[in-house]
Amino acid sequence: MTEHNTYSAPELMTINAARLLRDGDVVFVGVGLPNLACNLARRTQAPNLVMIYEAGVIGAQPARLPLSIGDPTLVSGALAVCSMYDIFAFYLQRGNVDVGFLGGAQIDRYGNINATVIGDYNHPKVRLPGSGGSMEIAAWANRCYIITPHQKRRFPEKVDFRTSAGFLSGR
Repeated sequence: MTEHNTYSAPELMTINAARLLRDGDVVFVGVGLPNLACNLARRTQAPNLVMIYEAGVIGAQPARLPLSIGDPTLVSGALAVCSMYDIFAFYLQRGNVDVGFLGGAQIDRYGNINATVIGDYNHPKVRLPGSGGSMEIAAWANRCYIITPHQKRRFPEKVDFRTSAGFLSGR
C-alpha cells in the first residue's frame, strides 16, 4: 500500500520551523508563517516559549491562533502588555530576545530581506506592508530565522529593496 503525503509545502515548512525553537526561548514573532510556527512550537515541544508581539504583548499564550500582531486574544494570560516603544527599547535592544522569527517577500543570498516594494522604489510594481519592526528584530535578536514560501521570485540575486539587513553585500 502506498502512502500519500497529506500535507502541503507551507505546512511542512511551518513544522520544521517550529522545531527550531527551544523550550524557554524568548521569540519575537513575525506575521504569517512565523506566527504559525511559534504557536505550533508552544503547543508541542516548547510549552515555555515566551512569545513577544510587536503590538506590546510579552509572554502571549493565545487560546486560538491570533489573526494579527494586535489580536485581542494575545492579551489574556500574557506576562505583560506594554507599549511598542517599551518592547523595542527595553526588551529587544537590551538583548533579551533569543530569536527573531521573520518572513519576507524577497530574501537574497546574504540574508537581506525585502518587505517594502517589488521593483523600483519610486515606481514599484507592488508596494508591500513594509518593515513592521523587522529591521530592528534582524539587528538585535540573538538568532534570526526567516521563513517564506519557496518560490523562485522570492530568492533574487539581489533584493529590490533592503528592508532588513543581513550580511549586506557579503563583504
